[in-house]
Amino acid sequence: MKKTVLSLTLAASVLALGACSGGDSKTVVTSKLGDISGADFNESAKNLAGAHVVQQMVTEKLLSDKYKVSDKELKEAYDNTASQLGDDFDQALVQYGLTKEGFKETLRVQLLSEKALKDKAFTEKDVKKHYEQMKTELNGRHILVADEKTAKEVIAKIKGGAKFADVAKEYSTDTGSADKGGELGWFSVGAMVEEFNDAAYALPLKTLSEPVKTSFGYHVIEITDKRDVKGVGSFKDEEANIRSQMLAKLVNTGQDQQVLKDILAKMAKDADLKTSDKELEPAIKALTTTSEEQAKAQEEAVKKAQENAEKESKKDTDKK
Repeated sequence: MKKTVLSLTLAASVLALGACSGGDSKTVVTSKLGDISGADFNESAKNLAGAHVVQQMVTEKLLSDKYKVSDKELKEAYDNTASQLGDDFDQALVQYGLTKEGFKETLRVQLLSEKALKDKAFTEKDVKKHYEQMKTELNGRHILVADEKTAKEVIAKIKGGAKFADVAKEYSTDTGSADKGGELGWFSVGAMVEEFNDAAYALPLKTLSEPVKTSFGYHVIEITDKRDVKGVGSFKDEEANIRSQMLAKLVNTGQDQQVLKDILAKMAKDADLKTSDKELEPAIKALTTTSEEQAKAQEEAVKKAQENAEKESKKDTDKK
């Protein structure tokens, strides 16, 4: 919900540029201090929000070529938003300078983006792996430490005869499980970060893992029990739901926008996206640039800045 409301700022820019439909000669605002013509309005709107607007318009065009949003889907999304905001809905529209139709256009692009993410963010192999894992629940324990050396020390101690629970209480930095001897209880696919999840599902019962690196540190994992999950349907029956779950996790980790950027960049390149407007070139270039290309360009810019700084520093030293 927050994400939808926050995205209204971009939609407001789209609405602003589209509001002057009467042509450049039309006066859109009159006052004792002077009038604002359609031409003046359009020029100012372009300067203020042109890049955002053209990106949103191109994004909708690219996605609409492959994906469709039905009137029913749009109405459900709109009604859901209005229901969640309740009495604050109209005020939110006013706050962001939106009409109800303008908000629907924003929702349309959002729904198109979600369809693209569900379709392109995960390979069929990824979805099938999730499906196979969801058939089983695991009961396990772990010890979390800061570095690989300590993780190997933990493994050596346990293999040398020390009790897992005692070592967990001594070493583990996971305050939620350390006092319980590292016990995690029963968990299902997707409950843990991806690296931990895959390592746990690949482990034979009552076997120590090698150090598993995640964003939290290094884990030593042991799966103590497994059980079948009842009621899992066929892959065909479960696929759509699995993709929705995987997308929700992508959104929660904040990775969805980077993935969407890469999807759109490929689409834009395939469509040979270009502009004759010099002022809009940076916005179009940004759309056709993948996250990897963007990161590389940033690294090169930092490197160049450092080299220039070193040159300037050397010049100053030589002058002295």
